[in-house]
Amino acid sequence: MATAMLHALFRLREMDDFPGPFAPRARKVSEELREMWERTSREAVSSRRLAELHAARDDYRALLEGHLRLLEDYLGLSEIHQRAFGSNPIWVTELRRAVTELKGLHDELFPRWQTANDLHEMMVEKFSVPSDTLRELAAESPPPPSWAEETIDPFSAD
Repeated sequence: MATAMLHALFRLREMDDFPGPFAPRARKVSEELREMWERTSREAVSSRRLAELHAARDDYRALLEGHLRLLEDYLGLSEIHQRAFGSNPIWVTELRRAVTELKGLHDELFPRWQTANDLHEMMVEKFSVPSDTLRELAAESPPPPSWAEETIDPFSAD
């Protein structure tokens, strides 16, 4: 009974496929935002532009949180549409994935990243080679024996 009334009140032909193609696009955008963070942070480290990256922090966070809220609200509305009108459940699944991806990126960065020092620490952790890996590499590729015979200190001021 309530379903029939709901259909009479809100069932528009234009919304039969709600949320439609936006759902897979939202997931793709969320994945692309993560890739852009990875690429931009790597480039900022390699070009010594972490201060610039940190200067963009507040606006970046506001944009990320705004898009996350939008996706969460859109997901909630899509779930209601799916329950009420039987919209394509794949769209809801796609939106859930988008929310999960974007929330994961947000939670990875914030609230930890507050200061420039926080960003530096995060980048050191992200791009440093683990000590176990360094030990393995050293064991596989020992220095040449001639290095042990050198008597000149390349780091001395003389």
